[in-house]
Amino acid sequence: MFYPDPLKRKPTERFFQSTKRLFEKNEYKSLQRSVVGIIGVGGVGSWASSALARCGVKKLVLIDNDIVVESNINRQCQANYNNLGKAKVLAMKQILKEINPSIIVTTIEEEFTFFNAKEIIGNEKVDFWIDACDSVQAKIELIESLKLALTPFVICGAAGGKSNPSKICYTDLEKTTNDPLLAKLRYDLRRKKGFPRKGKMKVPCISSSEFNKKKSVGRLSCAGYGSIVTVTASMGLLAASKAIEKITVSKS
Repeated sequence: MFYPDPLKRKPTERFFQSTKRLFEKNEYKSLQRSVVGIIGVGGVGSWASSALARCGVKKLVLIDNDIVVESNINRQCQANYNNLGKAKVLAMKQILKEINPSIIVTTIEEEFTFFNAKEIIGNEKVDFWIDACDSVQAKIELIESLKLALTPFVICGAAGGKSNPSKICYTDLEKTTNDPLLAKLRYDLRRKKGFPRKGKMKVPCISSSEFNKKKSVGRLSCAGYGSIVTVTASMGLLAASKAIEKITVSKS
């Protein structure tokens, strides 16, 4: 069977018919109209974006200021030999358009910080945000901005140093364990931002309870601890699942 250039071919009902069968008609329409933002398009965020594109979301907003390098190839969806040196968000956009030519992809080649958080959140009409970066400060800025905007979100913890995807779970920040990135986030939110020291913090997280296999080589990131795609992708897929769940329930 011959298929034309995917970038010139419009999606058909067959693209998403299997996914569509899982939802009520109004639920799937909500998904087709939805916009999801992803901060950090690395080992976790890249797989979340791929999953959402394959589910038929209308638009993705990708935020990352990094480029594809050799060490990304073991765990990031857009990382391959031909994409070395390309901006991660642009390399990911190309892949997403090949999956679904109709998807709208906004790319922001910036680091998410205090200085641009309010502008990005204010300018982009997003239904759900996925945080998949390894910066505690960026996570704090996102949480504060989205709580003010009443926009649902999920915060992804550390995938570095983990090898067992079955230890990944969805829980409140207060209950995460063996996650140094989220432990630092929890400490800073309580100490600097007045979050409760006991009980739920109302910060939904995806985290692995697995003990880190080795000590970090300098950073709380995948590069510092070592990483594997079976864990990073699993975190990204769970994040995408939570976005879909929230969108189809809240808008149906």
